[in-house]
Amino acid sequence: MNKQAAKKVAQTARRILVVDDSLDNVRSLALLFHTMGHHVDYAINATAAVDMAVQMRPDLIFLDLLLPDGHGAKVCSKFRKRTELKDTRIFGVTASPRMIDHQLALDAGCDDVLRKPVAPATFERLIAGGASRRKLREFMSNSGDTALK
Repeated sequence: MNKQAAKKVAQTARRILVVDDSLDNVRSLALLFHTMGHHVDYAINATAAVDMAVQMRPDLIFLDLLLPDGHGAKVCSKFRKRTELKDTRIFGVTASPRMIDHQLALDAGCDDVLRKPVAPATFERLIAGGASRRKLREFMSNSGDTALK
């Protein structure tokens, strides 16, 4: 990689924390995000998530809402109480069709909730930032993704 290309990757690389109790999900997302040029760390439960986030200070957090040791909404609320994480974008991720899970996460401070499965292009768009929720919905409806529907 030449110096200019390396500099561009360094400028756009994000620090991402994945919180999910499924190691398969963690591995898949870590591989995807590394391939995109980002730095990834993970926590596999609610207990470790807050400490990891404070230590890492991620730009984005993808938070499974149904963790065995606590609802992701409670974890998000803890994230939002930490001044170190005030600028962190937090996305709840769930396979749950229950709207109450989505609403709890939004009320706790998640920027949005994604419904599994989530297309790689959706993750890429969210990580890049700058997409309003309306524009993201337009993008997803054009790509066939139903993550936010």
